[in-house]
Amino acid sequence: MRKIILDFGATSTPEEVQQYLAMKFDFPDYYGMNLDALYDELTSTDIDTCAGFFLPETRRTIDGYLRRVGRVMLDAEEENPHFAVIFGELEENFS
Repeated sequence: MRKIILDFGATSTPEEVQQYLAMKFDFPDYYGMNLDALYDELTSTDIDTCAGFFLPETRRTIDGYLRRVGRVMLDAEEENPHFAVIFGELEENFS
């Protein structure tokens, strides 16, 4: 199983988040760098993958976008038996 730790502390824009995701997941060059493309990549993988999703402790303007990324990952987890996501905040794992 591939294990990926996502620590978004160094990201401050949606573009940086997408670049970070592309690097961490080793997405192909044609990755569209948006939430729809993220969903497509996560639901099409046939490699067992578990992603740990950690938000920074301080509140930032990017938090809303990161929550949307998390929602996409939860949706992908429901669709693809080869993908799982675990959130650093316990309650996020049950939403």
